[in-house]
Amino acid sequence: MNSQDRRVRIRQEEIDSLLNLKSQIDDKELLASYAEEYQKLAWLPVALDAQDGTDLKVDFGARPEIWRDSLWRPDYTGTKINLGVRTGERSRLMVLEVITGQGEAILDQYGEWRAVCVAALGTTREQHFYAWPQSSGFDWSSSGVTPECKWFGEGQVVLAPPSFEAEMGETWRWLRPPWEKPPQYPSPALGRFLQGHVPREFPNRPGVSLSWQEIYCLASPHEPLLQALSASLPLMEDYYQGIIQAAMAVGLQDPEVLFPLLWHAPHGDARRVPERGAYLQKLVRDAQARSEAATSPGNMPPAGLLNNAWHYDPEYSANGPMEPLAVPGPPNLLKRWVNGAPQSRWVPRIPLSRRQTGRYSREA
Repeated sequence: MNSQDRRVRIRQEEIDSLLNLKSQIDDKELLASYAEEYQKLAWLPVALDAQDGTDLKVDFGARPEIWRDSLWRPDYTGTKINLGVRTGERSRLMVLEVITGQGEAILDQYGEWRAVCVAALGTTREQHFYAWPQSSGFDWSSSGVTPECKWFGEGQVVLAPPSFEAEMGETWRWLRPPWEKPPQYPSPALGRFLQGHVPREFPNRPGVSLSWQEIYCLASPHEPLLQALSASLPLMEDYYQGIIQAAMAVGLQDPEVLFPLLWHAPHGDARRVPERGAYLQKLVRDAQARSEAATSPGNMPPAGLLNNAWHYDPEYSANGPMEPLAVPGPPNLLKRWVNGAPQSRWVPRIPLSRRQTGRYSREA
């Protein structure tokens, strides 16, 4: 046979395989680039199986080169991966998903409700991204659905661009991305709509007299306690037990501190599980029964503890993570504590949402 007549033939299935591989590479590179953008906003990305929504357990808290490599694990070969973000206090994010047309008409009756940060799925659905509302009186720990819309509250996962909805055959895309239009707080009009759909906060919160900011102020000098608060454990009971043991060990033994500490625990479920409050109260009572009666820093009133824990510096507070004037709680409570604090510079600490402790990495 003449060598000039020799031709390399590629079967159609080989061409399809090469095109499929290129598509996977492009998809995962695009997903990774979006995940990095979300992390810059302090959002918490989640990698999901596009078919059934299973969490693929990609640790976005690791270094970028590590979590990028994990997207190419052999068991993910051929798996279409979607990207979600966790809503709630840690991401400072709430999302409202609306059916365009009918859903918009219902919400329009309440006034201007639209967000400045919006994603769309074709022409049928929109996602409106809002800053996490604080002290609104609503129980934002719950999600909800109506025929026209659904919202995502504490601990929920919402699909974000560039995720693909197989049922609709469409891909989520940004109309106004968050890096151009950062989410703002929900408008009063949206609040009026949600009043009829989102339950009020639990009325019986005995012992929750301190805000999360105040609790963090007390916990921040104690590394073992911060590690316990940051841990991700399979059993919620073990998580709470670890916190209270760490608190007692460092001298925080006052029930007025222990119960709010457990209630506000970042990985806890007290705010979305009503019966958890009784369990936490029993946990505090049992810890108190085991504690020694001797006088210790743990028996100091919470105000005194905060005076010792928070060394306030007016120059730093303007840019610091915990501005006293913005902290919710009883009127002038922190002002009284801050004014009595020693006038030395407060050393900033890494927020719990960005911490990694031991073998338990941050997991939303």
